[in-house]
Amino acid sequence: MTDWSDPRLPTRQTGRQLKRMSRNFAGVGVGIPPERLQQIAKGETATEDELVDVSFALTATQLISEKRRSKRGRAQQHCVRGAIVGVAILIAINVLLCLGLLLFVLTQHTSPY
Repeated sequence: MTDWSDPRLPTRQTGRQLKRMSRNFAGVGVGIPPERLQQIAKGETATEDELVDVSFALTATQLISEKRRSKRGRAQQHCVRGAIVGVAILIAINVLLCLGLLLFVLTQHTSPY
């Protein structure tokens, strides 16, 4: 489980990672440019509102990520369950066909009288 009590910005990130983080933040309603995120992560002074926004955005993006991960896990379980049922049906049909063939062969060897 994720530690929700004290979310912090990672200090070492590339420009691409900061741009992605900025887009994720915008997705939860916090518009902070990547350059400003880098400055805050390096320890430059930030207003209380910025710190609250960053904290909220980190928590919200972590929550969204965990929801997405759990949804993917449920979908994967659903697919595995469906595959198991499909294989069980194929095995049952195979057994029934084999029994039918066995009965047909046994009836061919018996005489009618």
